[in-house]
Amino acid sequence: MTWFWQAWLAAIVFIFPIPHTIALRNLLVLIGSVALAWGCRKTLPRLAPWLRPTAWWLAALTAWIAFHSIAVAPEPALSLDQFRANWLVPLLIGAIGAWATKQLPQGRALQAVISALAAHMMWMLAWQFTLWLATGYWPLKATPFAAYDYHGTINGFFLTLLVADRLVLATAHYSPLALSRHLGWALLLLSLLSDLALQSRNSTAITLLMLLVASLALLNARLRHWRIIVLVIGMTTLIAVGSLQFEHRWQGLRESVVVGWSSPSMNWVNLTATDVATRPLTPSGNKVEESAYLRAAWARQAVDFIAAHPMGIGFGHDAFGRAIAIKYGHTGFGSSHSGWLDFALGTGLTGLGLLLAAGGTAVFSAWSQFRERQEGQALLLAFFVGGYLLRCLLDGHLSGWRLGLFAFICGVLIAAMKNPRRQT
Repeated sequence: MTWFWQAWLAAIVFIFPIPHTIALRNLLVLIGSVALAWGCRKTLPRLAPWLRPTAWWLAALTAWIAFHSIAVAPEPALSLDQFRANWLVPLLIGAIGAWATKQLPQGRALQAVISALAAHMMWMLAWQFTLWLATGYWPLKATPFAAYDYHGTINGFFLTLLVADRLVLATAHYSPLALSRHLGWALLLLSLLSDLALQSRNSTAITLLMLLVASLALLNARLRHWRIIVLVIGMTTLIAVGSLQFEHRWQGLRESVVVGWSSPSMNWVNLTATDVATRPLTPSGNKVEESAYLRAAWARQAVDFIAAHPMGIGFGHDAFGRAIAIKYGHTGFGSSHSGWLDFALGTGLTGLGLLLAAGGTAVFSAWSQFRERQEGQALLLAFFVGGYLLRCLLDGHLSGWRLGLFAFICGVLIAAMKNPRRQT
């Protein structure tokens, strides 16, 4: 059944981000669940001891969301439905992913995951290439489905795993993703080229941060891997210069953020991308950059509302929209474009604190496990969780397919640890 579980894992990862495939996704999950139940005599996943503090934080957070939805939220039915769809279901999918991973030999599950993520990036670049042949210019941001931020999330998952894998290769001399030396570097180059082709500003910010962390870790290791260090620094420079060259939204970023955060204007309510004439001016006299201005204005509104309602108004990715409706009577808003703020608006400061405690404990424990025992899969988990949490600070990604795919890959990573204690 090795081939079946590898194909199943790759299919789940590949199908998850594609819009309008919920029925197919659910069918695949059902098929996997039935196959696992049929073969339940096989090895079951068991949590490594160093991950138990994270599990307790996660259990406390889950219990808090359930309690908050029933006892605090003004609309318990709405919050409980969101709790089921955007919290319990991702946890279940993660558990199924972990269980399926246990049916495979060491490294095969991670190969399936990285292959599916790589397929998405090759599809996107091939799509842009065909458009280039037809139009004569390279169509940055063009994607075969959905918007470029979808692919930015996929590439973010892809890149964090590859950066951690190459860091393990440089320091511990093996690949936890079971990639050859040249293939691993080729896939990392594919991810970096995809970042340049997508020109997703927030994705690029996380890419640069991951490369910076890897560079600092290499320098801290005091190893003579100067070629690798120079290569990583060169990659960082390439991404930074390429993004500044092609992504015009970096221009005026700081001033637009300041205006959005501090201006008492209500322009953010109806401002659209095409409404250039009515955009506020920056201190230098230029029109604000719409995305940065709106995100800063929404963040300020969210922070002010959290200060007035520290207990939250009910779990859900649309907590910001409900907050704006309560405060101003305006409808149609959804996320604040910051998962952290959305979570605090929904479950209160207590919920956000528990979320960050669970994520921070996972990253710290995984990093410590790698430093002490050279367990490369633990470093993959540290980069993966850390990168996702930081991306959620910049975007409202703590729901939907993003959270589901994150949970699924986390389950695979946890079950793929090098020397887990097994239970049959």
